[in-house]
Amino acid sequence: MGSLLSKRFVAFREKEKSYFKSQASLTFVNEAIKTILIIVLCFVAVVTIISVASKDPISALKAFFFGPFTDTYSIEQISEEALPLIFTGVAVCIMNKAGQCNMFVEGGFFLGAFLSAWLAPELAGWPSALIPLICIVTSALASGLIGYLPAKMKSSLHISEFVTSLMFNYIVFWVVMFLLHDFASDPDVANKTKYLESFMKLPVLDEDTGFSIAIFVAIVVAVLGWVFIGKTVWGYRLRMTGDNEEFARYSGINTGRVIVSSQVIGAVIAGIGGAGLMLGGSRYYRFEWSSLPNYGFDGFVIAIMANNNPILSIFASFFLGYLRVGASKMSVLSDVPDQVVYIIQALIIIFFGAKLAIRFVKRRKQKASKKEVTP
Repeated sequence: MGSLLSKRFVAFREKEKSYFKSQASLTFVNEAIKTILIIVLCFVAVVTIISVASKDPISALKAFFFGPFTDTYSIEQISEEALPLIFTGVAVCIMNKAGQCNMFVEGGFFLGAFLSAWLAPELAGWPSALIPLICIVTSALASGLIGYLPAKMKSSLHISEFVTSLMFNYIVFWVVMFLLHDFASDPDVANKTKYLESFMKLPVLDEDTGFSIAIFVAIVVAVLGWVFIGKTVWGYRLRMTGDNEEFARYSGINTGRVIVSSQVIGAVIAGIGGAGLMLGGSRYYRFEWSSLPNYGFDGFVIAIMANNNPILSIFASFFLGYLRVGASKMSVLSDVPDQVVYIIQALIIIFFGAKLAIRFVKRRKQKASKKEVTP
């Protein structure tokens, strides 16, 4: 029986290869199938948990799966949840493609949100079309400037960007808390920036819900990120450095410059994302965060789901946004708390992490076998 199944599997693989002209297409399809299977496994686990935890699992599951599509507001809420995830997901994708694990996406996003909320009211006398543009550019430049520091420390001093970027997250956080408390707060409201009037924000598409063009800005950034990685010389150098830094260096690529630029670009995108969230939509009219929002860390979940592909990060972000809105609906309409979405995220990380670990082990075995064959 086992040999029969093995023969059928081999025959299926050969037939599958005949359908695709290039190895890249075959790899993409295989990765897509694996991703779908992982998502299905996560849903099966969640359905099981909800069925055990809820007294009325049918109502809870109905609210979870179909609640986000019950009205226009809920659908727009999905895009609002996806907005910050697209920015941070793309930022992480670009850095991961270069083989860098920079955690300053969180700090850059936080800084971008604060600077845009602080600066916009100060520009109240300026043309309304320029206010959000100036705020976004300022946020991007500030985040990129600070993101340069851990990147330069990695390229010049060989200090782990993972450690230094985590430290810079908290440096930025406490500096922002100091500024918010003593300089940037509204005189009438403690520890909050001045109120963001509608003319200070990005153009709104739906007056009732506050749905704005920010989501389209995020999609454009994702598309540009995909073009940058896959269709430009800089993107090729970035991918080469991420695949094999030593080989890239011997090939004439300035890997130090690639390491720095990839992390700076990621920080810039994170800063744009923070400004986009604060100035787009109806969720925020003041900056009043008292802790890091975790959007940067969510970006790593998105990048894992998207296999470091900026285009796929759009779909991964909307998927996670759908899950969060569904969990929120379920917590209101049933006896299951919305924290169930974090169980899904944890399962996604575990399953995708297992897939990456298996891929890593296979590559190690292939390298070992090649060394044994080489005389």
